[in-house]
Amino acid sequence: MINKSEYYRKLIHTFNLVIPLSYFFIFPDKWNFLTILIILTICFILIDICRNIFPSIRSIFSILFDKMLRTHELHGRFTGATWVMIASCISILLFSKPVAILALIFMSLGDTAAGLIGQKFGKHKIGEKTWEGFIAGLVVCLIISFNYNLLPLHISISGALTAMIMEILPIPLDDNFKIPLGSGGIMMMLLSPI
Repeated sequence: MINKSEYYRKLIHTFNLVIPLSYFFIFPDKWNFLTILIILTICFILIDICRNIFPSIRSIFSILFDKMLRTHELHGRFTGATWVMIASCISILLFSKPVAILALIFMSLGDTAAGLIGQKFGKHKIGEKTWEGFIAGLVVCLIISFNYNLLPLHISISGALTAMIMEILPIPLDDNFKIPLGSGGIMMMLLSPI
């Protein structure tokens, strides 16, 4: 069963689409967008650091966000939002525009579907995750691959599969970080001539 705070967390997670969609529709120039994103990322990092140092900032942050934060985020680690910003900067810096956009959409929508379906209907565990969540996330990522002709289909499908493999693997990194970087890295390798 999914608690209310997890629904809110996943709803907010879908708002991460603002980053790849802004890159696609609003910012034709990679460097202008990356500059804005780096400034925002620094702000997110500073807020995370300050909330762990200053009790007054921690109090305000707690009032606003505690119900949506996971235990490890409450105890000094970066929030998922900060990891989204860091991964977005790295993805846009290192990957081609179509690869970065797809990888970030996979992270936003695929991970959300995997989390919601896995928690609500998941019966077959793979560590902390479920097969049901994996399949739901993969279906969403495949729908994205088939509907956005940003890359050759076999490459975007490989990226979709990699995104959900990264989501399910027990690698001790935040999903918001490992999903776009893993799937984007695979798509870039497949695009590169040998």
